This record gives sequence, C-alpha cells and structure tokens, in this order.
Amino acid sequence: MVTNDTSEETKIHTNEFAVHIKGGENVAKEIAQKYGFVHKGQIGSLKNYYLFEHRKIQKRSLSPSLEHCKILESDSSVLWFEQQEVKRRVKRSISRKSFLTFHDPLYPEQWFLHDGGYGGYDMNVIPAWKDGFSGKGVVVSILDDGIQGNHPDLAQNYDKDASYDINDADEDPTPQDDDENKHGTRCAGEVAAVANNEFCGVGIAYNSSIGGVRMLDGSVTDNIEATALSLNPDHIHIYSASWGPEDDGKTVDGPGKLAKTAFIEGITKGRGGLGSIFVWASGNGGRHNDNCNCDGYTNSIYTISISSATQSGLMPWYLEQCSSTLATTYSSGTSNRDQNIITVDVDYSYFTELQSGQTPDASKLCTKSHTGTSASAPIAAAICALALEANPRLTWRDMQYLIVMTSRYEPLAKETGWITNGIGKRVSTKFGYGLMDAAAMVKLARSKEWKTQPEQHICTTQPDNVERLIPATRGERLETTINTTGCKNTENAVLYLEHVQVIISLNFHPRGNLHITLISPSGTQSAILLPRPHDKIDGSFNNWPFMSVHFWGEIPQGNWKLVITNDGNISPSGPGKLISWHLVFYGTQIRPFYLNSLKESEISPVSELEHAFLVRGVNRHSENLLNECASKNKFQITINGQSECTYKCPLGQYGEVRDYTCHMCDKSCSSCYGPSYNNCLSCPKHFLSNSTCVKSCPDGFFHDTEKRQCYPCLPVCSECESRDVCSACKHGFFLHNRMCISSCPPRTFAEKRVCKNCHHSCASCYGPLSSNCLSCSTPLNLRNSSCYTECPPHHYSNSDSLCVRCHRSCENCMSSDTCSSCESDWERNSHEICVYNARCTNGWYNSHLESCEACYPYCEQCSGPNTQDCVYCDSRYLWLEGRCVETCPDGYFNMNDECYLCDRQCSKCESNENCLRCKDGFFLHLGKCYKSCPFGFYSDGRNECRSCHSECLHCSGSSNFNCTACAEGYVLIHHTCKSRCLDGFFLVTNGEENHCLPCYSTCKTCTDFGPTHCTSCYENSTFSGSSCIPCLDDEFFNKESKECERCHDNCGRCFGPEETNCLSCPALLRLDEVKHMCFPCCDGSVLKKSECCTCSKDLDVCISSDHPRSITVNLSSQNFNEVIIPLSHVVPVVIAICLSVVLLYVILFGLLQANSMGWFRLKFGEQKYERVPNNMAAKFDAEMEKISLTHDDLEDEDDIYEKV
Repeated sequence: MVTNDTSEETKIHTNEFAVHIKGGENVAKEIAQKYGFVHKGQIGSLKNYYLFEHRKIQKRSLSPSLEHCKILESDSSVLWFEQQEVKRRVKRSISRKSFLTFHDPLYPEQWFLHDGGYGGYDMNVIPAWKDGFSGKGVVVSILDDGIQGNHPDLAQNYDKDASYDINDADEDPTPQDDDENKHGTRCAGEVAAVANNEFCGVGIAYNSSIGGVRMLDGSVTDNIEATALSLNPDHIHIYSASWGPEDDGKTVDGPGKLAKTAFIEGITKGRGGLGSIFVWASGNGGRHNDNCNCDGYTNSIYTISISSATQSGLMPWYLEQCSSTLATTYSSGTSNRDQNIITVDVDYSYFTELQSGQTPDASKLCTKSHTGTSASAPIAAAICALALEANPRLTWRDMQYLIVMTSRYEPLAKETGWITNGIGKRVSTKFGYGLMDAAAMVKLARSKEWKTQPEQHICTTQPDNVERLIPATRGERLETTINTTGCKNTENAVLYLEHVQVIISLNFHPRGNLHITLISPSGTQSAILLPRPHDKIDGSFNNWPFMSVHFWGEIPQGNWKLVITNDGNISPSGPGKLISWHLVFYGTQIRPFYLNSLKESEISPVSELEHAFLVRGVNRHSENLLNECASKNKFQITINGQSECTYKCPLGQYGEVRDYTCHMCDKSCSSCYGPSYNNCLSCPKHFLSNSTCVKSCPDGFFHDTEKRQCYPCLPVCSECESRDVCSACKHGFFLHNRMCISSCPPRTFAEKRVCKNCHHSCASCYGPLSSNCLSCSTPLNLRNSSCYTECPPHHYSNSDSLCVRCHRSCENCMSSDTCSSCESDWERNSHEICVYNARCTNGWYNSHLESCEACYPYCEQCSGPNTQDCVYCDSRYLWLEGRCVETCPDGYFNMNDECYLCDRQCSKCESNENCLRCKDGFFLHLGKCYKSCPFGFYSDGRNECRSCHSECLHCSGSSNFNCTACAEGYVLIHHTCKSRCLDGFFLVTNGEENHCLPCYSTCKTCTDFGPTHCTSCYENSTFSGSSCIPCLDDEFFNKESKECERCHDNCGRCFGPEETNCLSCPALLRLDEVKHMCFPCCDGSVLKKSECCTCSKDLDVCISSDHPRSITVNLSSQNFNEVIIPLSHVVPVVIAICLSVVLLYVILFGLLQANSMGWFRLKFGEQKYERVPNNMAAKFDAEMEKISLTHDDLEDEDDIYEKV
C-alpha cells in the first residue's frame, strides 16, 4: 500500500500523513479520532484525500513511524497513505500583502517586481526591501549617454561625485535635449528612482546614490572608455554599462590597452582594494545570431555579463547566446505578449511648464518602453547594490559567487538549452545560471556562514602549437585535448574553478561557420562559440580569449577537449587550420564558499562512537531493537553497520527521551539539545554564543579558539583580545597597558578613554607635549605649562615648584614680597623694600624735559602720560599691568590692590591657590584645575569634581550605581559594589582586582563560562550533569517536577499542559488570545461556531472571538435595585467629588514635601539585585507572568527546512 523509497539519501520524516479514504470526510474524521490523529482537513481540491497529524510523533525525524504506518495499513477504509517527508524546494515567492505599498503612480505596473513573470516569478526584490535593504550607502554610476540629474524622480539620489561629462569635459553629465540621448537616464531610473513620490515607479535600490557618465554622445576612443571605467573608483561601487561593440553578428572586438588597464586597476584597487563591480549588458545582436563571446567586454572575467528574459520566461529575440553570461534579469520581449520595463525618461518640458506657472504633465517624465539587455544590466546592478548594502565587505569575486549560487533556473525552465555542470548547477548559454534573486543574494551576503572567497589563482597551460586541419565538410569536426594538473603543487595551483579562458588562434573562411565546444574533465560541455552566419569576411581568430563560466566549482585536473565543428550553411573556401590554443584557469587553491560546502563537516577527529549515526530507516528488526533500547533507557545507534544501544546520542545528534530516539542537530551545530540553529551546545567551525554558532562574537566577547565559544571580556572592557587583554574600555574606564582602569596613573593623561604617557619632563599633564604639563618632575619648575630647570628672570620658584612672577618692583626676588634687587627707577627704602623713584609728587611724572608732567587720570604715580604707564593707582582702583581698573577681569585676582594672573588652566580665581572656575577641558577640585578628576571624585557636568558615593572607591557619577572601583573585599557588578558575586555571575581574579563575569546564558549559577559549567538553572531549563537544557518551543517547564514537559497536542508553545494554556498554535490553527486555545479557521467545514474562529491570512491569531477582551456585564439579568439620582442633586455631587480630589492632592503633596526636606523618611525593604536572565528564560518568564497576548513573531521550525 505504501511505496518505500529505497534511495540512500537522508529522508526527514514529519508527523503528518496523507491518506486516501473511501467514504468521505466523516469517515476520515472517525479514523483520525480512532487512532489518535488530528484531522487537518481535505488536501486542496483532491476529493477523498486528507491530511492527518499525530502530535506524539516527532515533527522531524530520520526514521518513519512504523507503528502508525501499521495502524493505517490495517484499516480497510484506508486505500492509500504516506508519511510526509520534507522535500528541498526553492521558495519561489512570499506573501507580500503586509508590505508597505508605495504610492508612485507606475509602481503597480512594474510587473518584474510583482510576480508578473511567467509562473508568478519576479526579481524577488520585495523580501529584500522588507528586510530593510534599499541600496543605502551604495554608489552606482551609469556609463552611457549621460543622466538627467535634476529629474524629479532621481534628483534626491543624484551623486555629482559619481558623474562626469567626458564628451564635453565638464562635471555636468546632462544629455542633450533630443530624442536620441535618453538611454542613460532610463537605466538610472531602474536603479535609483525615488520611492513614495508622485513620479513614475520605484528603483530597485531606491535609496542608493546614482551618477552618470556622458561618454557615448560623440566619438568613443580607448581613452574615453578608460576614463569612464576609472572614474572615482574609491567613491563609486558599481559601474553599469549597457553598450559594447557593434552587435552585427560579424564584429570581434574588445577593450583597448587603456580600458583593459582600467578594468584591472578597478578590480585590484577600487573600493579600497575590494574591487569595483562592473555590470555589463550581454548584447542585443540576437537578430543577427551574434555571440557575446566575440565581445571582449562581456566575456571579460572582470565584468558581470547579464542577459535578458521575457515576461513569458523565454529567450527574447535580441538575446545573444554565449558561455560568458553569468545570469539574467527580466526585460522586454514579444510585442502584444510581453511587457517592457517601466522607468524614468528624459523630459525638460516639465521644468519649463513649471516655471511658467502651468501644471506640468508628470507622465512625460516616465516611459513604459525601456527594452533589451540595456534594461537588464541596470536591474542587475541595483540588485548588486542591495547585496552590497547587506555586506559592504563583498569583493568583486564575492559578488560573482553570490550570483552563481543564488540565481534561479526554475523561472526560465521551459526554455531549452540548459545543462548541468560538474557540481550540479544548471547553466545555459542563454541565461547563465538563471534569473537573479535579490532576496537570496541579500540573505546569503549577510548570513553568518558567508566567507570572503579565497585568493584568486591563475593557472595557464602550455600552448598546444601543433597545427591541425579544421574540416571543410559541414558537420565534420576537429577534436584535440590538453591534459593538465591545474598547476598543482605550484604557487599558481587552481583546484576549484571560476572562469576558464580558451585562447585560440585559427584560420577558417567563413569564420561564422564555426561551432566551438570545450569539454571539461567532469564532462561539462560548454559552447564557447556558436555559428554566426553574418561573419563572412574575416577568416581568423588571433589569440582571442573565449571565456566560459559554465565550469564554476569544478576541478580542472584531467583532460580538456576542444571540439571545432564546421556547422554553417556557407560553403568554405577549403579546410581551415587550428594554429594554437591553450587554457587559462581562474580559481582558488582553497575550497571556496558555495552551497554544497555548507554540507561539509569540519569536525576534528573524534572517537568511533562519535562517528555513529542513527539508522536512516526502521525495518522490523531495527524496530524491535529500538524497543529493546528504550526499555533500557538507552538510545539506538549504528556503528559500522551494527545497531547498538547507548546512553548517549552521537556527536551531531540529540536524544528524545520520550521514545529514546536520536535526532539530527542543525547543520551549524556539532552538538545540541534540540533541532534548531539556536539549540547548539558546541560548534564545528564557528563560535558558540547564546546557543547559536556565530562567525564573529558580539561586543564584549572574544573568540576562545580552544573551546570554540565566545568568552566574555572583563566587565570593564567593551572589547578584548583575551580575558585579561582589553582593547577598548567601557564608559568610566581607561585603557592602560592593555587593561581597563578607573583612572589614569601618574605621568599619564586620558584621551578618548586611553591613558597616554606625558612628556618625560611632566609629573602630570593634559597632553603629550612638553608644553602640556600640569606639574613637573623633580627638580624642574612649571611656567606656562612647560617645565624649566630654572625660572626665568623676574620669576621665583615657590614651594609647589611653580615659577611665579616677582613683584614689578623687583628685578630678582626670593618670594612675592622679598626683592633681592630692584628694577630700574625703583630703589630700596629704609625698610629694604623697593619703591618707585617718582622724582615728582603724586599724580605727576618726570618727563624728558626734566619737568614734571601730569599722569593719566586714576594714576597715583606713573612713568608716562598713557593709560598703560601707571605705577600705582588711585585708592579706588586696582593696578593691572600698567593700567588702573575698577575690578580685576576674569583670569586675574586681586592681591594688595594689584591684579595677578591666575593659573593657565584657570579662567577665574581668588588667588593662585584658589581657582573658582576652570577653562574648558579641565575640572575644578579643591581650588585647582585638573585634566581629570582625582581618584574618588567625578565630574558633575559643570567642570567641577564631586565626591563619589561612600560605597564607591572611584566612580563616574554621584550614586552607588556609578561605581568604577570598589574597596578591598568588594567586587564590582553593574557599576555597584557588592560583597560577593550575585546569581548569574562567577568570580575571576585579574592581577590584584576581582571581577564578576556573567555565566553562560542558560546558567543561573556557575563555576566558569560555558554551557557545561552550570551549578543551577533558571526556570524553563532542566539541570543535566553540569548543563542547563532549556525547554524547546513545544515544551513548558513544570515547576513541581523541575522538568520540561510536552505542551498539549493542540498547542505550539504553551505555559502549561492543558489545551487552554497555549501561547502559539501549530500550522493551520489560530490562537484565541483570550481563551489561550487553538482553533481552526471557520471555513464552513466546522458545524459549531464555538469550534472555530475568524482568521486572517496575515495573522496567526483569531481576529474575532465569542469571548472578546472587554467584558460586558449584563446587569438586567441580576436582581439589583435601580438607583436613580435626581437631576437637582447632580451639581452638588460633582462639586463634592472635585473638592475631594483637591484635598487628596494637597495631602499627598504635603507628605512628599515633608519627606524631601528630611522631616521623615519612607523606609523600603532592602533592594536585591539579580542578573537579568538569558533570552530563553526571560521569554518564558514573561509569558508565564503576563500570559502574553501578543502575536508570536518567531518563525515556525518548519520554515527552517523549507527555505533555501
């Protein structure tokens, strides 16, 4: 009754059964209920075919359930059944109804974005938009006939630095106002037309920057091409070109020396060395049977050659076939059957009409008739922009790998000519590897598994210079081979292919008759040249490089066969001659990252038991053994073909104790406790972080390569290289000698949270220079922030080794008031004090005329008539460097009626010992200015230092939650000082300091970091050995048994065992958020409305219920006495209520005021701190406490197996 698949391929069996039952749906329901199945309903429109589900069967298992198969087989009403298996399929489309609809008028008509292709396919752009990618930060330049930068649908994204007019040698690439030069602007619109405006449609990379190069509106030379290809390569990321040599079916031409050099410079130096991305249209010579391998631009390994497909999923009439085409996008096709591409158009009348006050016709700014591969290349460039936004570190070769790995064969499958290469990839001369998939490229580019491709190697074989005849008879062929090792065991070794070039020199007339095929050692046949009937004149190829991408991923070692066939209709003049040929292999020596590499295991050598695996199928013998193993509380495994029972599942599998079966871990885990990617316990090649294997650790963690896990840095470090070596510090800490400390030590200063050394002359400083000192090394003296061995003239060294200026009367001095010698015009009096020798009475001075002249007003004594010549001031004024002022300005202080300069870092002071305000960048503490507050103090935000809280030894703020250092015997946890590490942390010692590091996310208490160092668990986890195993999605934690238990069959996730404890539902059921039950959707098949609910396709919850969230109480059914309030009583009642509210407010306000003034204190219980639990525990606790009614955003585990 059931056909068993004998294939050795691993099958993943679900808990669903498709059954064919005679008697109709009522009989099907009875059978389902009889044997414990859940009847899921009829399968589609297939009459008498139904879907059963059994909740006691594992949702994903490597073994079928023979027990349930036998039950169904024994029932005579069951005509056929099959346990469902997961099938690998490409997800062709997704629901987009919930995505924001843009308001651009032509957006709904952009069929290539809206499932408009044959079979409902499109470029799969909208899922990438939904993930937040729109080309932002990526710069694209269109190399063409110019771009209308002020176009209303482009202006917002126009980038002048990505634009240039080569034809007129200026910076404005605006095309001429005629009907001939619209091409570049149309291409630009496909890439970057602005979204959500009133113009045209939406660009695929609608937030990218767009520029244009005007180069085709005139004669084109090698110089012009090279200038365009090398424009601003560190600013422009992607160059899109929709031009090339004449597509006449007879031209063989390529880039000149300058353009070739520009390509090479671009891929080696562009984008900061990551390589410029060159996207090229493959050509429109299909009507002439042209072949794009005769176009040296599209067959270059440096370009991404893009072909076109029609809306019908077929080859358009203009398409050129060749082996260098990498992929395809949609474009125009047959008139009256296929639509063209919608984009912007050049129109200058819009602005003319706008300026004249008219209402312009915005539709003239758009076109619905963009066609050819010219339209395909910009679509590809835009998709590359989305991928580049997702991963800006992609190299030019990474981008080509992405396209090869994600392009889809299915949308174009009805077109002929597809082959399968040596690694199983579909490829053709028409479409390359298929239709580009924006969402798949973005997803892969930003995935944790993505790796930059290994270094490119180039291996060239020895030329075969033996001349051979090419038969003149139609259908006859020449075959020749080259055997190669792929340069194995040399520095140029290529073991995995990317591009393959065949360099050929031959003579044959007519050359267009030739059909050339290259066959790899894997048997892949690539047509590198197809007949070109119009190529009748030139009879030779001279070292022409034919290129093929069809061998991507293959191994080059072995015999390569070249087959040259006379396959044309024109009679040749005679036999031709193959003069020479050789191969150039481009690829890698190291296995690159492509799809099937994800299946490889890079696990280190393990024991024989760890190599064991679960039996892939269960027969009668193994079923008995399985029962025997279960009876012993053991798991069944197979080692070297022999079944055994063991207490532990092999590496790479986890045990299901309900039936003692082992199940496969996710491919990213080397060991696990469940089936999902976030159920890992160890990783094969990446690093374990929160039960997930990640390529790079999050901030605050470092790669522990020995344990292959992300280990936490010390709590003071924001980044570290190992547990004891910090590379950056958290707020409030400073990096010094690769450690994070709370304050910089002596002879250092803080700059951007790093302690840097002062100049050797400084004891303390605020910068690295000798002129940045705050104090000096002994025995130097400080003056103007520099240190000197001796103070300069007119200065003395005080007790703090500061050079202080002597009184103006002193030439030299020993203190501020003791002169050792007097200045000129000053002399000692009888008290040994220097006094000014005025020679005139007060208010006068002795002039050169030997007579006394009047001083400037306010001067008591002076040396001249000017304002700055005062020696002593009137008693009402203060002396300031020769002037008399009423008060000392900021930066000076008054001492003995004279203004003295404050310290250099002080902007206002009372004396040299008492600064009142510091200059910006300095902090005031005890009358002095410091570059940073001393230990035990913090900056209050007003450039003043305040004392730390009594519980802190050092701090970054006023409270006990701002500690950065603790007293001896205490440890720092979340900026608080505690006597011991709290739950969720363990103690480590680093030098003389103790730190509390967080436990692994599943542990409540632990001895070290990691999933196997737990000593107790949070709720929602089971303690096993030294590990905490969280409950899976379909389990809940039973607080009494301390075990994870299965949810009710009707629930997906739950908070208890009953069917009324659901938090989410299985497929096809919806959650009633009030009753916490799962119901099927009301579709007419359920008789009672209470057994179903109204559903929405976009929601997993019922949108209507017989039990609404608001509760209506029907008072009329109760025996209450009616209360009637007369209208005359309403006003007094309202007034009384208002007065009561005011009185209550006054009482509360008074209590709070009294408390704030210290009249009494409200006492609260001692606060207790506990580490925030890990993600899984937090999620469970939140749901347990709040009984969450929100929609569950987690994807169902089924999706993991369905998506590519």
